[in-house]
Amino acid sequence: MDRLEKLAKELDSKDKLNKFKSEFIYPDDKLYFDGNSLGLLSKKTKEAINKVIDNEWGQNLISSWNNSWINLPNKVSKKISTILNSNETEIHVGGSTSLNLYKLLLSLIKSNDSILNISTDNLNFPSDKYICDGICNDHNLKFNLLEYDNYLPDIDVLEQFIKNNNGIIVLSLVTYKSSYRYPVKKINRICQENDSIVIWDLSHAIGAIDIDMKLNDIDYAVGCTYKYLNGGPGSPAFIYTRNEKQIGLKSPIKGWFSHNAPFDFSETYIQSDTMDKFSSGTPHIISMSSLESSLDITIKATTKKLEDKSEDLFDFFTEIFDDRLVNLGFKIITPKNKCDRGSHISLVHDESWRITKCLTNPENAQEKNIIVDFRPPNIIRIALTPLYISFIDIYKVSMRLINIIESKEYDSKDKSKNIVT
Repeated sequence: MDRLEKLAKELDSKDKLNKFKSEFIYPDDKLYFDGNSLGLLSKKTKEAINKVIDNEWGQNLISSWNNSWINLPNKVSKKISTILNSNETEIHVGGSTSLNLYKLLLSLIKSNDSILNISTDNLNFPSDKYICDGICNDHNLKFNLLEYDNYLPDIDVLEQFIKNNNGIIVLSLVTYKSSYRYPVKKINRICQENDSIVIWDLSHAIGAIDIDMKLNDIDYAVGCTYKYLNGGPGSPAFIYTRNEKQIGLKSPIKGWFSHNAPFDFSETYIQSDTMDKFSSGTPHIISMSSLESSLDITIKATTKKLEDKSEDLFDFFTEIFDDRLVNLGFKIITPKNKCDRGSHISLVHDESWRITKCLTNPENAQEKNIIVDFRPPNIIRIALTPLYISFIDIYKVSMRLINIIESKEYDSKDKSKNIVT
């Protein structure tokens, strides 16, 4: 047996989280390394959705609002607060990440006349940049974009940028291309010292790394739940606002469920004094039900253990990389320091696009489809989803990469790009 294959099996035998893989529906014909885009379907989630459809909606109909649905957003908020080590009164669940960022930005602008700038950097997810730029255009504010020459930031440059552009800055805690993780506490301190506000997008971080909102002095954040939290496609996103920062914030959308007493059906709008102020409409019960059941798995596993395993998976991959992949044209752009990265590996190669196509659609029908994703211009992202990725999975994807290069299988694929995820 290959030395590295033997090591992978030994590591799997010692893995205290390997039992969680059985809680998910994992297709037999695939190896799945795209949990940083869409997590797997858990078996309990399937049961939860069936219960909502067959029993609560199908049989109990509108009485299910009083019996269970009306309290569901608060139950889900409490579970996300457990994962983030925050107070349950600091989380609102609902809408999309983009919608929540829009609402949070506008509420901060309306509560502070001194805000003249909204900034971000070119490492942030594009939709965050669209939201920031759009709000600036609509409200006569200045939009600032810090552009780096590569996939990693320069914190000294970022600090000077914040000093020169006091206002609001939006950053992804873990960047989507390189998996770089910002020194969150340091950035928060820089912003505080320079009369600026930072909103953290936790989408590529929550559920895979240990995030402590209290310890890191985070005031504002948004994030999605369909990646490492396995909430399902389009599962509701969240807004986090520290309790003492909620005073004076007014959501730009005066919705039914953001009313202080929605079932009084008052003709006069009175905004809720809780995080419900960010509710813009009726909760999406089916998708929220699927999220509730999936969060339980993350809570049971604990994010500390998930991050520890992520680090071990990365270390094992780099051992294989240094031994066998480094001379095949690949380069790892993800930081090696565990404190500086999230939970996916980003590789670059001149043939990244065609390599990705080989992994997902192999020439040999006996090969399993290995689902990774591609990000322009030349990045292959391999998600280290600790709940269901094993060390032998890492070994297999590594051996497949070697085979694709050595056999030049990528020559059989065309170079046209049709990127979906």
